[in-house]
This record gives sequence, C-alpha cells and structure tokens, in this order.
Amino acid sequence: MKIKKSLLTIGYTGWCGLGFIRGINSYKYNHDKYEKNENYLYLNLIGNGFFGLVLYANPFFSPFSIYKEIYRFEVNIRNLESEKKTSYYNNLI
Repeated sequence: MKIKKSLLTIGYTGWCGLGFIRGINSYKYNHDKYEKNENYLYLNLIGNGFFGLVLYANPFFSPFSIYKEIYRFEVNIRNLESEKKTSYYNNLI
C-alpha cells in the first residue's frame, strides 16, 4: 500500500513536471515564431511554465493533455520532423 502511494506520488509529480516543461517549450516556440522583435523575458517563460503545470495538474484538463501527449509520442515514434515544427505540436492545448 505504501509503495503504491509512493508510485502514484512520483507519477503525479513527473506529470506536473512535464506540464511545466511543455509550458516553457510553448513560450519558446511562440516567441521565436511570432514575437522575434519582442524581448525574451524569463518572467514570462517561468509564468508559462507554471501555466503548463496547472493545466497538467488539473484533472479537468487531463483528457486534453493525455491526448496531446499521445499525439506527441506518435510524432516522435514515427520521426515526423515536419510535424514537430507546427504550432499544434508545440502549443500546450
């Protein structure tokens, strides 16, 4: 029972961490594609990371984030490099 709780805690923490990383990657992609003339602000980068963390941590958004992760997994497995450059792949939801 204690091991199961520990595994669930580790999995949930990892899932939230993945949301944080996805938020950071989303900011970087949007900045490089749409806002090249704007300043690159670390505050916005961290804020977008926490936004991704909240999206992945919230059970209401779980179906959307799980679908998006399965999509990204398929893109990586099939080596679809052109798909990795699209906004759908790089945005959070």
